[in-house]
Amino acid sequence: MALRTITSKHRDLQQISIYVPSRSTSTRDQETVSRQWMDLDRLLVQVWESHAIRTKVICGAAEKKVMCGYIGSLLPEITKRGIIELVESV
Repeated sequence: MALRTITSKHRDLQQISIYVPSRSTSTRDQETVSRQWMDLDRLLVQVWESHAIRTKVICGAAEKKVMCGYIGSLLPEITKRGIIELVESV
């Protein structure tokens, strides 16, 4: 929801970071979760197109290898465009 409020007045915004927890505690159904990731993907593309803001996905060291394997299916458009960076949390 916060990303939807970004306007041209937000000139200081330089980066968007998404922290992916090591385990999901969500009880939502898979269809709902998939739709939310796709909505987020479209929104991140819009933010990048209008503000040139890249996205970082942060995960633990153990999860990074797994995330690399399926981040393209969670966020396909920003992955395809190369406007995403996968980093380990410290």
